[in-house]
Amino acid sequence: MKKPAARCAVALLVDIETGARGAKDVFVPDAGSVEAQVLNVLRRRHGDVPVVPFDPYSPAPLEVLRDLRPGIVFNLTEWIDGDRARDHEITRLLDHLRLPYTGSGAAGLQLARDKVRAKKSVAALGVAVPRQYRAGDAARLRRLPHPLFVKLRHGDGSDAIGTSALVRTAAQLRERLRITAGLNQGATLCEEYIEGRDLFVALLGNQPEVLHPLELVVGRQGRDAPRFATGRLKHDDAYKRRWQVSYRKAKLPASVLRGINHASRQIFHALKLRDYARIDYRLTPDNRLVFIEANPNPDLGRHTFGRERCFVDVAYPDLIQRILAAARQRYAG
Repeated sequence: MKKPAARCAVALLVDIETGARGAKDVFVPDAGSVEAQVLNVLRRRHGDVPVVPFDPYSPAPLEVLRDLRPGIVFNLTEWIDGDRARDHEITRLLDHLRLPYTGSGAAGLQLARDKVRAKKSVAALGVAVPRQYRAGDAARLRRLPHPLFVKLRHGDGSDAIGTSALVRTAAQLRERLRITAGLNQGATLCEEYIEGRDLFVALLGNQPEVLHPLELVVGRQGRDAPRFATGRLKHDDAYKRRWQVSYRKAKLPASVLRGINHASRQIFHALKLRDYARIDYRLTPDNRLVFIEANPNPDLGRHTFGRERCFVDVAYPDLIQRILAAARQRYAG
């Protein structure tokens, strides 16, 4: 049977918490939000782009998408009920409806979000990863080398990451484990802390172009200066100004850049990522590259890494179009 023709070129699928219904019951993303930024670009190129808010408690969004039959869904959903570990459930629904969509599917989302499975997969490629320790073995934890980094196994981005995530004593470790257990956000793990430079590497396309690494810079030093990317460092503008936080294109030896390009492409495919992604590394003082985490469907805020800087050296409208083109080509092929 011939597939019905699309009624719209692109539909934008968003989390229901990211806006509200306005006139004529049309969903309007919050002003200045990532959703609004992407929508503006899409409408300039594709005209009418319906915005569909995903509601886990109602079949209506899926019925709307089924009726729209979009040529492609630009998927900006991140969670269900605030739980980022469940975003794969939305992509499974899109697959069930046989709707093409941008970004990683369920397999890639689940694999990359699991910090234990992801690091096992990356280590198998020969890329260095921090040593990991499960938080449940109290006797073993007392013997662990410090400093350690305590994080959620399935946390996304900087979830539950503050300066106290870095622990230097057994007492600090016990307290941090107590706090993370109280968050009721799943398993906690302890990782070897890697001293070095924070590098963020964006990838675009499905035989991905590896863009030039960005480096986190903390311009002001002091005992309390941030040593890694916490949630506060990413989102608190006053805190960023206080510590002169910025991002710059990393100055790296050619050999390190070659290693980053090779490792990033391998990781992209091993973790089943699609269309666009970001991989975070630490580069040690002796130029050893260590994988920290992969971000499927990363933040597309126009100013994520500074004014008009989302993906390095790619103009924002071009970025959105290239993501669409990569997804379309993937479904066509």
